[in-house]
Amino acid sequence: MNKLITVMLALCFSLVMFAQEKPEEYFKKGIAFSNEGRYEEAIEFMKKAIELKPKYAESHLHLGVVYANKKQYDESIKEIEKAVADKPESITAHWLLAMLYDKKQMKEKALAEWQKVLNLNPKDEMKELAKKHMERLKK
Repeated sequence: MNKLITVMLALCFSLVMFAQEKPEEYFKKGIAFSNEGRYEEAIEFMKKAIELKPKYAESHLHLGVVYANKKQYDESIKEIEKAVADKPESITAHWLLAMLYDKKQMKEKALAEWQKVLNLNPKDEMKELAKKHMERLKK
């Protein structure tokens, strides 16, 4: 009987702990690891945040940044595309996606993303930089 009670208590404790897992906490830890250059740990924590909240644009965006820092551009593009799909009004996500497409020499996609940046009406400095990138790509 005591074993059954112990097992039941352990099960209840596990369920409570699982219910308390918050994607935001994994996201914050992932950011901290990324800032320390500990990219593998950052990836692990960002993926856990995404597992708990699949449409978590910030986690996809920052996971994409981590992949870009590791020069894993294809993985980076996939994650930032998910961030854009989840949060299409994110100037930062479109900006990073444009830069990655440009880096991968995907000219038409880069131009389209720069146009989306401009359509979102960024601050003047960002607007001018986006226009310069577009002018360069159109040559």
